[in-house]
Amino acid sequence: MVYFPPKKHRTRSQKIMRFLTGIGAIALIILIFSQLPYEILREERFRLYGETRTTGIVTQVRTDTGATDNEKFLIDYKYLDQDGIVRYATAPLPKDIWVRFKPGNRLDVLYVRSHPDLSRVGGEIEPQFQLWLRKILQ
Repeated sequence: MVYFPPKKHRTRSQKIMRFLTGIGAIALIILIFSQLPYEILREERFRLYGETRTTGIVTQVRTDTGATDNEKFLIDYKYLDQDGIVRYATAPLPKDIWVRFKPGNRLDVLYVRSHPDLSRVGGEIEPQFQLWLRKILQ
């Protein structure tokens, strides 16, 4: 015969505490999911299907100072995808790599086959989370 212990009778304060703990846990889970960088997850998911290497041309070399007064070193470049469409993109680079580029220089570009508008160049500054995620997915 199977024995089931008698049902516990919780006090009103215990029921309220369990309810509030549950609401708090759900709110914490929602907060964590809202902080996930979905754009990075999306890009890396597309990159899993393969990237194509092509040659691009630097169209502009520039700096940008943001609200934090940190100078960003940017290059604008264009490249031709597999369908023959010219795509334009911008890449943030470290200063030591950025100084090597001048308008008209050629550079290697990796773009996602299924979404050719997603591209990157060698040495591009990417978030640490993105680098970590790419390492895990490969």
